[in-house]
Amino acid sequence: MQTPDQTKKIMLPSSGLAEDILASVAGAQGLAEAQVAATKVTRTTREEASVDELHLVSFLLNSEEYALDISLVQEIIKLSGWTRVPNAPRHVKGVINLRGRIIPVVDPKLKMGLHESPLDGRNARIIIVETGGRVIGMAVDSVNQVLRLPMDVVEPPPDTVTGVDDGYIKGVGKLSGRIIILLNADKVLGKDEKAA
Repeated sequence: MQTPDQTKKIMLPSSGLAEDILASVAGAQGLAEAQVAATKVTRTTREEASVDELHLVSFLLNSEEYALDISLVQEIIKLSGWTRVPNAPRHVKGVINLRGRIIPVVDPKLKMGLHESPLDGRNARIIIVETGGRVIGMAVDSVNQVLRLPMDVVEPPPDTVTGVDDGYIKGVGKLSGRIIILLNADKVLGKDEKAA
């Protein structure tokens, strides 16, 4: 027999600020249950979303809009600093202690060869991502929103913009005059982070 908590569905709007949506789930159910709730949100959302849509969390890096599949995002936390790790690759900023788990934090701008800019403490966030069986924090300038992007507005990255070997970009989407760059999380948060 299912308990009321097991039968209760968590509905996610088609768009909205990712941080606000995840925070409201955490506030309603308590911090310890936030991660489980976020997983339920993702599962419910993916079941309801059309197969012709991508469900994404968008964020800014150097004023450009990027996005990751929402199913990879465990949570979004405020930037509060990290502990540096000796001899770590340059794009590995350090590690954080997230409720007893040590998680490496990477700067995707450095990993992808973008211009390095300081993170603004008011807007900067760490997106906690699970990919390839690992949990990694990704430092971003700000988090924009959760959105659904129709597959028919997504194009492969142009060869002239990205080298064929780097593979950081999965595609480029167009939505209401915006260009959204879809990141390949496995590549951006690649093997180098294991060392941290």
